[in-house]
Amino acid sequence: MTAQSCIFRDVLVVPPAGEQPFAGWVAVADATIAAVGRGSPEPRADQRVIEGDGAALLPGFVNTHAHSHSSLTRGSAEGLPLERWLAVIEKEQARLTDEQAHIGALATYAEALLSGTTTIVDMCLRPEPAMAAAREIGIRAVVVPYVADTKPFAPSLRDNARLLEAGARDGRVQLWVGVHDLESCSDDCIRAAGELARKHHTGLHLHCAETRASVDRTVSRVGRTPVAQLHALAALSERTLLAHCVWLSEEDRALIAAAGAHVAHCPHANLKLGSGIAPVPDLCRRGVNVTLGTDGAKANNRLDMLDVMKFASLLHKGVSGDPTVLPPAHVLDMATARGAAALGVPAGAIAPGLKADLVLVRLDGFHLQPCVPETLVTNLVHAARGSDVSLVMVDGRIVVKDGRLADSRWADLLERVRPVARELLRVGSE
Repeated sequence: MTAQSCIFRDVLVVPPAGEQPFAGWVAVADATIAAVGRGSPEPRADQRVIEGDGAALLPGFVNTHAHSHSSLTRGSAEGLPLERWLAVIEKEQARLTDEQAHIGALATYAEALLSGTTTIVDMCLRPEPAMAAAREIGIRAVVVPYVADTKPFAPSLRDNARLLEAGARDGRVQLWVGVHDLESCSDDCIRAAGELARKHHTGLHLHCAETRASVDRTVSRVGRTPVAQLHALAALSERTLLAHCVWLSEEDRALIAAAGAHVAHCPHANLKLGSGIAPVPDLCRRGVNVTLGTDGAKANNRLDMLDVMKFASLLHKGVSGDPTVLPPAHVLDMATARGAAALGVPAGAIAPGLKADLVLVRLDGFHLQPCVPETLVTNLVHAARGSDVSLVMVDGRIVVKDGRLADSRWADLLERVRPVARELLRVGSE
């Protein structure tokens, strides 16, 4: 559906962090939030009216770490630590075709949109099919090539540079520089990746300090932690997005804060793979911008950011023994405005001038009562599910309506996904 002038009416608006939700309206024009107000104004003749019927209107979620190629084989390679898990999935990755990657990206983006994610960071093996899928289905995407110069099936930094120099990005679908981690890439590759990101004024994304074993390997090799080595290689800056950051020393935390780098917290994957628990509250206290990510579906099994919010909130309360840690408004901010800030996207909040990336969440279920301004944010974080999402707008275009993908082209997408997924599962078991 094309961008148009419209007004959301009779909604509970979830404003930027620090402000209380209120009953009101939001006007959209030219893919941008034009105005926000209280009450119920009369629309202009040229405005389409979207009746909220008391639903919550909030900024779209920003998923800062995912892998679209893993959506096709979720539920396999279970019960393994990260290093053994990687060995299993690399058999699938080594034989992934562009066509399979395209279907995997469509499946990933469809699942994300249907649960309210409007922006996704996709570290993927086949960036061109992923970018094509993002353009087709309507999600806002930051596509990051899964560069690993020790893995012959992975894209190279030269491939990444070629795509950047060819201008393979537009306003809604961006291309970043990506490296897998410090042990699957040489130091020269990491240094060159930082230089490439600076040259093209784009971001750099990689896994960092995900497991104790990965940290130990880097320390044994160079005498520094992964974070310290990134700093030494001039690859740690305000445009660096680090996934995981579970095993961080005091020095690491100080370096990340001083550099202004961002962290993508993926609590489900960190626990499922037995990697550990990231020191998120301490990073937040130091002023680090911590965002939220699902990781790939094979490491999480769901791409539902509402699920990630609840999990992150409760996990750190339990670990710290402090129920005040990561309050709901802060967690919602991590899933929206903080993610947008990490990516340099003018979205993530309901405020005039920002991109019209918006989500309507129905409040008519027993699990969300009472749905009043005072309880709305905590109930969204701790009780809502992706299935409560009824409408999703990206860049002023409605891409999900009545809980379904709005474009009829995707009516048979699930049937297209199933045979590809079965084939990849067969390959992985050989």
